[in-house]
Amino acid sequence: MDINLELFYFFNHNLQNPIFDAVMPVITHFGGFKVLVVVLIVIIFYAHLKGKKTLRRITILALIAFLCSDLVTAILKNLVNEPRPFVSLDNVHLLITEDDPLSFPSGHSTSTLSVVTFYILNMKELAKKHYKLIDIALVIFALVIPFSRLYVGVHYPFDVLAGAIIGIIGALVVNRYKNKIIKF
Repeated sequence: MDINLELFYFFNHNLQNPIFDAVMPVITHFGGFKVLVVVLIVIIFYAHLKGKKTLRRITILALIAFLCSDLVTAILKNLVNEPRPFVSLDNVHLLITEDDPLSFPSGHSTSTLSVVTFYILNMKELAKKHYKLIDIALVIFALVIPFSRLYVGVHYPFDVLAGAIIGIIGALVVNRYKNKIIKF
């Protein structure tokens, strides 16, 4: 058995417990494309209404990093064409319904890590106070979403790792060129 499969079964079987069985199917959706798009758009509108130009600018840039990273993931999913664990393996502890049969890379991990990474890179500019606490909360979110994807049985560990790397790189690239992308 390869390491990817061993790790999948470790997360999906060995960590099973009633609390995670109840919580992870709910938490996993917070890292999805639709939820994060809505959250980012709400933050942009809030920042616009409250005159918070820095928050609006950074959130628009986070949205750009998110969309670019997710585009890369969508292309790779279709090129690699790897089936999800519950499609190709027996004995998967599947806790959610997943319509997309493709597994690699994890879109939830990509989405989550692109947004979290971008905000962390710019947190000192956003939050003059308590930015370290916000960073800690973001890091926890960035760890829980990929874990949840393994736990609920819809991704292999390498899927979430690849998604996380794509998201981080997307955020780093947009952050590097943020002053050329949006000037206001």
